[in-house]
Order: sequence, then C-alpha cells, then structure tokens
Amino acid sequence: MRVCGALLRNLGQLRAVTLQPQTSTIGYTRLMRVRQVECVGFRNRAYTNAPPPPPSSNNDNKEQSSSNEPPKDQKSASGTDSGSSGRVGPTGKPLPKERLLPATGPLSPLGISLFLLTAAGIVYVFTVKKEQVRQEQELRKRNIESTGKADVGGPFELIDQDGKTKTDKSFKGRFTLIYFGFCHCPDICPDEMDKIGEALELLDRDPKTKDVVQPIFITCDPQRDSPEAIKEYLKQFHPKFVGLTGSIDQVRSACKGYRVYFSKPPKVAENQDYLVDHSIFSYFMDPDGTFVDVYGKDKTALEMASSITNTIAKFRAAGRDIDQS
Repeated sequence: MRVCGALLRNLGQLRAVTLQPQTSTIGYTRLMRVRQVECVGFRNRAYTNAPPPPPSSNNDNKEQSSSNEPPKDQKSASGTDSGSSGRVGPTGKPLPKERLLPATGPLSPLGISLFLLTAAGIVYVFTVKKEQVRQEQELRKRNIESTGKADVGGPFELIDQDGKTKTDKSFKGRFTLIYFGFCHCPDICPDEMDKIGEALELLDRDPKTKDVVQPIFITCDPQRDSPEAIKEYLKQFHPKFVGLTGSIDQVRSACKGYRVYFSKPPKVAENQDYLVDHSIFSYFMDPDGTFVDVYGKDKTALEMASSITNTIAKFRAAGRDIDQS
C-alpha cells in the first residue's frame, strides 16, 4: 500500500509538471489576444476623437492636382498626344506619326492639287473651248444662211501667167476655188495648193463634177511674182490652175474684196528675201461669182471635195446650168 501511494504521488507530480507548460502557453496566448483587442479599441477611439484637418489653400490644391497629373513625357509616351505615334524612341522621346504623303514635292498634297488643277485646265481648253468654237462656227454659218450670203468677192482685173488680162467676169458660169498666196512661200502655200489639187482629182472621178471647178491662184506678192514666175511656180501643182498677178493696187483691191489679209516686212532691201504674212483660206464661189463656202487648213481634200459635190448637186437640182468646158 505504501508503495502504491508513493507511486500515485509521483504520478501526480509528473502530471503537474507536464501540464504546467501547456497551461502557461494557453494563458500567454489568451493574454496576447486581450492586448490586441485593447490596442484596436484604443486606435479606433483615437481616430474617432481626432480633430478635423485644417482647410487647405488654393495653392496647395493646385500643387496637389498638378502632382497627381502625369508628366508630359509620360503623357506623350502613353500615346495621348495627337502628334505622336504612341512609340518611344531610344532617347525616351515619343516618335512622330508617320505621314502617308510627303510634306513637300510633287507627291505632297499641294503638289497633287496643283497637278489636278492643271489637268482640269488642259481638259477645259482642249474640250470645252473646242466645243465652243464649233458651236460658234455653226451659229455663224446658220446666220449667213438665214440672212444671206457673206459679202465676200467682187470685181477684179489682173493678169494671168500667160500675160492675158483676166477679170471676175472671165470665170462666170463656172465654180471657182480661189487661193491667195505667194510663190516664195516655203511650206503653207504648197501644202494648200496640193490639197486643192487632190480635191480636184476626187471631183474629176465623177462625171457630174468633172471639169466643173476652176482653181485660181492669186498672188499676195506682186513685186516678186511676175507672170513668168507664177507660170514656173504652177508647174508643181494641178495643171488646171490659173495664176493671177498685177500691180500692187490691183492685188490689194482683189484681196480687199475677198477679205484677205496680207502684209510684208517694211523697209525690205532690193533682192532681199522675205516672207509675206497672209490669210490661209480657199474661197469657193458659184457660177454667179457669189460666195458659197471657205476652207481653212483644218479641212482635208476629201472634206473639200464632199462639200463641193453637195453644192453642185443642189445647184443642178435648182435647174441651173454649169459650164463644164
């Protein structure tokens, strides 16, 4: 029994020793929790009982608002700047936006605009103006047809290439195609004379128009174009041509009647070569010596022949006689 009692006392002491650290640990933990709660309560009471902060001035507000704003470099780097591309270069500065077109040069907006304006002007000149000229010509032609024939032509007295006197009455009864030029003309006169010859060849293919039109060449340079010079000059062209010359006053009177302009340089020395400026038209006259039509450089030989054929057909349809000798 004594032994058992001693064992029980030892076990009780051992349990007390074993449980003591646990009890002390639990107590320490509880004590820490209580202190945390007290600290939280003290902090809440201090925040609640704290006086309100003093009002800040406008300068402080501005400084605070400006401090809250991001710096300009940061704004540019974020892509909010309208002039930047949103990319940052090696130096940290924002890269400019890439342009689709160069600022200067022919491919710039200004260069392209000027090109389009120039193109529009060219189109206007070569289309609208051309149409206006055509309409004006048609209107002029209708006015002539409605009000009467143009006052072109008239009496003249000149000398042909054989030295014979010819007047406007010498060609009565025949259609005439009259061209004014000069023998020393380098290019325009020969071209127009060749065109008249081609038109005559086209007319001679039809019996109704063969030998109906008499081509006439009247010089604008009587000082150099003598009958002999004209005869030699006409050998280059259609054999039906009749060349006429005369004194300066006679030639000037004929040119005035046909509304032909001509001018030579003033103060021309003797034996000095020169050119005569003159109108470039071929005048088509009917057997009565009345003006019918005029053909400029823009008319081809085929167009001239077609116009003359239609006029001859109308003349015959009216019952008029035509000399074909």
